[in-house]
Amino acid sequence: MEKVKVFIIDDHKLFVEGISSLLAEEEGLELMGYSLSAKEFLSRFDDVLPDVYLVDINMPEINGIELAKTIKIKRPDAQILALTMFDDYEYVEKMIKTGVNGYVLKTASLKELVQAIKTVAGGEKFLGTKIQQLIFNRIGAQNPFQNKPKEAKPHSLLSDREKEILALVAREYSNQEIAEKLFISERTVQTHRKNIFSKTKAKTIVGLIKYAVQNGIVSYDSGKE
Repeated sequence: MEKVKVFIIDDHKLFVEGISSLLAEEEGLELMGYSLSAKEFLSRFDDVLPDVYLVDINMPEINGIELAKTIKIKRPDAQILALTMFDDYEYVEKMIKTGVNGYVLKTASLKELVQAIKTVAGGEKFLGTKIQQLIFNRIGAQNPFQNKPKEAKPHSLLSDREKEILALVAREYSNQEIAEKLFISERTVQTHRKNIFSKTKAKTIVGLIKYAVQNGIVSYDSGKE
């Protein structure tokens, strides 16, 4: 049985090196390599023809959404698996609309990631466990026959990752400290912060902290650990 050839496009070097070493040891998979930017990858597109592309979303110059579109234009039968930290419905929807074959969070287990790769390589669709729940909750919330909660929870607007970052912001962690603590890039932290400001409608850090306290994300006596 032929091995599934995999290529990774992700700008987070430490993550890429880590996941590459793990996938290289998996039976049935062959890691062809990786690119740390979409631009660099596209410059040698024709030299890299894997069975499955693992694509991050938050990348400089060309993001994963635009990259997925470009890959599909150049190679319509390409199998693309989004591998990202973003657990927002909007990102899932945008990636699916580009024609990607699967969406998995970087927090998923290695077992789930390998399953996703092999499923997508076989021409089928795959959504990670948390993404399935996200979509189910989103669609379920639109059901007119479903009993609505007496009081909507404002913080439900935020994804789990955004709540996690907001809690750290409220504890006066810098972007660099948050990135190091959560093992993500500073740019990913910046993107999440931008989304948090937009969703909470806060205009300042003080406004964010007030929101976090009012919604039980942090307490008044919270501080750096």
